[in-house]
Amino acid sequence: MVKGRWVRLVAGLFVLSLVVAACGGDDDGGDTTGATGATEETGSTGGGTSITIAGFAFDPNTITVSGPTEVTITNDDDATHTFTLDDDSVDETIDAGATATVTVDVSQTTGFHCTIHPDMTGTAEVA
Repeated sequence: MVKGRWVRLVAGLFVLSLVVAACGGDDDGGDTTGATGATEETGSTGGGTSITIAGFAFDPNTITVSGPTEVTITNDDDATHTFTLDDDSVDETIDAGATATVTVDVSQTTGFHCTIHPDMTGTAEVA
């Protein structure tokens, strides 16, 4: 009778440990993007990041770069926009429905904006 309780106890603990192991960990792949536009994506030397323009806004509106970082900008609006760094080192026009890739290589955090629509702004943070 006592041996049967121990077997059930050990089996129960084993099942519990499997459940805990299955529920733990980070399974989002490190992606920190979101639909709000307030989160950031990380680029790195040789890597890249993406921005979507929709509803006259950059999404995400904050990106993190480290060294020369390729940034792909997709314009999902029906209007032409620009992706312009505040230091003017990048100034790319992106037609409605088009995609452009630029290299952002800044040594300090800088803003970006659309020269056509000045309310469209964002930040490129240096990691």
